[in-house]
Amino acid sequence: MVIAIIAVLVALLLPAVQQAREAARRSQCRNNLKQLGLALHNYHESALAFPYGEGRPGGGGVRYSGFVGLLPYLDQTPRYEVIAGDGFSFVPWDGAYAPFTSDVPGLSCPSDTRTTEGGMGKTNYMFSRGDSPWDHNEWTGNGGRGFRGFFTGNSVVRAERDVTDGTSNSIAMSERVQAKASSILVADGGTATGCGGTMVQVNPSAALAFVNANGSFTGGVGRWGGTRWPDGAPAFTGCTTVLGPNKGTFTQGGWDGEDGIYEPSSVHAGGVHCLMVDGAVRFISNSIDTGNITAAPLLSGESPYGTWGALGSIRANDVIPPF
Repeated sequence: MVIAIIAVLVALLLPAVQQAREAARRSQCRNNLKQLGLALHNYHESALAFPYGEGRPGGGGVRYSGFVGLLPYLDQTPRYEVIAGDGFSFVPWDGAYAPFTSDVPGLSCPSDTRTTEGGMGKTNYMFSRGDSPWDHNEWTGNGGRGFRGFFTGNSVVRAERDVTDGTSNSIAMSERVQAKASSILVADGGTATGCGGTMVQVNPSAALAFVNANGSFTGGVGRWGGTRWPDGAPAFTGCTTVLGPNKGTFTQGGWDGEDGIYEPSSVHAGGVHCLMVDGAVRFISNSIDTGNITAAPLLSGESPYGTWGALGSIRANDVIPPF
């Protein structure tokens, strides 16, 4: 009888303990983003600009993520000095380059299971590319089409006043689940590949056809999200605001540098954490308004993707309701 009573008590207490642990992990994830916000603004104070989303500190060259330039502001000055001393010449997928193969403290969400995919340092935190899947073409200079987010590859935001939609209404960073070696599910952080130009240039909702009712991808799967913290390709360290939180990630082709939709995701119930440009961290619900996801991305003007798209575009003159 005593053993039975103890078993019942354990069964009652275990969910409460698990909830308390997850609450602590969720709080730590939020704090990680808060620290990244401080690092971004300290970087800006020194450089008079925010980092590139895809390029060497100072611009151009290797497709480094913004984390490389932020290293001195994340208590990683020695690591940065090694990379700078080597002339920023090592590519971010070089598995033999020590500064890139180890994790940077504070770049992983404690709620997520750390992936072993790729052999490089990992991250859960992503730089916002805005409400457009045209990130690769934007980086290569084909018309600058994707310049709607806070981070891009061929230019930088110089000052907060450039964020005309308001710093409290514009996303700087969010989170994504790290892609696992068995990434066949949206929840595992995988990316459906080969979705084609229809998804990218005409109708983003077409990408959802690559996900089954059970949340598994029907197309090929890229295991990229968060598997290389130094890599600035959106497949690794970028996020978009098109389909909505936890709706999956999709690339036009089979290459990790392709155009694509890379929506924020998390293992926190109900939504994702987002770092706003003003440094605040907001929890955005999965049910946030996404407007008309059958509409083609725009070069200018208000986002067609509702409140979610408006939070990603920084200078589209969006009117953003409470969220």
